[in-house]
Amino acid sequence: MQRTVKTNHASADELLQKFKIKVTGNIIWAGGITELLLSIAQFLLGNTMQALIILVAGVFFTVMAWLYQSRRIPLPVRIAFVALLTVISVMSIHLNGHIGVYWTYPLLVACFFVFSGAAGILSALLLTIIFSTTAMLTMPMDDGWRIAATLIIICVLGSVFVVLLAELQKLLRQMVVTDTLTGLQNRHLVTQVLEKSIYSHSRYARPASIIMADLDHFKQLNDQHGHLFGDQILKQVAERMHTVLRKEDQLFRVGGEEFLIVLPATKLTEAMHVAEKLRALIADSAFNGKTATVTVTLSLGVAELVTGQSWVDWLNAADTALLEAKRKGRNQVRKASNAAREASVET
Repeated sequence: MQRTVKTNHASADELLQKFKIKVTGNIIWAGGITELLLSIAQFLLGNTMQALIILVAGVFFTVMAWLYQSRRIPLPVRIAFVALLTVISVMSIHLNGHIGVYWTYPLLVACFFVFSGAAGILSALLLTIIFSTTAMLTMPMDDGWRIAATLIIICVLGSVFVVLLAELQKLLRQMVVTDTLTGLQNRHLVTQVLEKSIYSHSRYARPASIIMADLDHFKQLNDQHGHLFGDQILKQVAERMHTVLRKEDQLFRVGGEEFLIVLPATKLTEAMHVAEKLRALIADSAFNGKTATVTVTLSLGVAELVTGQSWVDWLNAADTALLEAKRKGRNQVRKASNAAREASVET
């Protein structure tokens, strides 16, 4: 019976991207609705020209937010959002004085969310210069420099927040995709890496192979020596496997004692050679734990990527070969059969 190799379809990057899309969309929605309400207020106050400008901006933002509800809003739209609100804010400062300044603060903060990283910091800095200059030119100096100072403080604090948040996101992403026991990559990145190999194969005809590896009788080892001892062995196995692999190869721990190796630019015969080296490296030298010295073996299944194959079928082809190695007596390498590879493409 063929097993189904489970992976997480949504990577950490995809989840973060969806969150950013949602936040940006909500900001555009809020900006559009606010502008529509303000246009009504300006009409009632008799400021027809200003009301029309705000109305056009509000309609534009609302339509864009509706059109891109579940997609990333294009950069030109986001630039237009900030630019139009900047013009409206400057007009408001000229016409309304201190009252117009109030709208500059939320817009300044919004820059850090509408744009990413350095772009957000630069846009906030540009707006700080524009609003500070406008305030100092249109208001008494005592008021102007105080407004400029508060805008600068918000810009600096926002920039520090963005930098710290980026570092935190980087750290959290590393934690999400790293197996805490062995330090290897875990299953969260498997889909992304395999799809990248599939793209390179279809676009540039670059070969790629994968190896599914599983420690033999590892449950018995855990039962006999304890799980802490088993953890020590897993760490040593991961360290040994790294000595065989190239820098561009990627090693994952995808289960308790199961590993996946992705070999880019590698044909089946070369991958079989790598798998045999891994098998011999694990089987030929004992592993030293704190309470005992043991010998373990490794069963491996190898599959080369076939044109038209999905990442799920590719994984299952290697997994089927691994199961065959287990059935044939363990401590050996098996390759995916042509029939299995062709069947996976047809399905």
